[in-house]
Amino acid sequence: MTPVSAPLRRGARRPQVIWRSRGASATTTGTVVLINGYGASGMAWPREWLATLAADLRVITLDNRGSGWSRSADAPFTMEDLANDVVDVLDDAEVDQAVIAGLSMGGMIAQEVALRAPKRVTGLALVGTRPPAPRFVQPGGAAALALVRPLLPGETLKGFYRRLWTAAAAPGFAGRHPELIQELVDQTVERPTPRAMLLYQMRAMTGWGHAERLEELTTPTVVVHGELDTFAPVANGRALAALIPGARLELLPDVGHLVPLEAPEALSAVLRELATGDAPAARRSRRRAAKAADGS
Repeated sequence: MTPVSAPLRRGARRPQVIWRSRGASATTTGTVVLINGYGASGMAWPREWLATLAADLRVITLDNRGSGWSRSADAPFTMEDLANDVVDVLDDAEVDQAVIAGLSMGGMIAQEVALRAPKRVTGLALVGTRPPAPRFVQPGGAAALALVRPLLPGETLKGFYRRLWTAAAAPGFAGRHPELIQELVDQTVERPTPRAMLLYQMRAMTGWGHAERLEELTTPTVVVHGELDTFAPVANGRALAALIPGARLELLPDVGHLVPLEAPEALSAVLRELATGDAPAARRSRRRAAKAADGS
């Protein structure tokens, strides 16, 4: 889809990243911003799932710095820079508030957006991700190596990503749904992230800290995590739910790291709940705000 960009608001900054918009420009159920993970651009989402979401939501996707069509953005960069990019996209899209949903590294960016611009975030969906240092749990050796390992001798780029995404999903998923893995492979190689930019993204993640800040969040939050996730072990989802006041934890059995592919219906339900304000997390947040206003 051709990137869609609205006129800048007065005083807003032109985003350094490319973004795209699907669905109605104004809906009764609101806007969802999807932020993808390490090395994946905003083009790498399941097409059928996006179309279903966009039937009743405005869905904005963006290419993080270094990924997709955002290779010319300033580098090196920090998690704060990546979060500021999301706020700039909201301004450019003329969106006052939105649900921010992030997968993997995108979930880290989403947390930083909610911390830095809480009034812009009506709901937070943290998917297969982790909290800041020092409260996160590292993946095992095989998963960590898969994220940084170069191509094997004689391996094509498509072969590399097929191996990577197969390992990221729950065991057996790629065999049952080869068409979904192939779609993700094709989307990734359409505009692959250069290795230098991958290192910048890794640097932003490793330099991200102060997990205690999450205790300040009042944003309605749902943590969605596959129980078989090896790239972001499920202990990270439990830690996030414990750190963020009122957060709800949705554990998905037999699901790995690729939640939008492996459990699209469950993820869609969470996003719609947050977008309409009917999620239990949203109701708890409203009760906390009312008690604070009453001084109780």
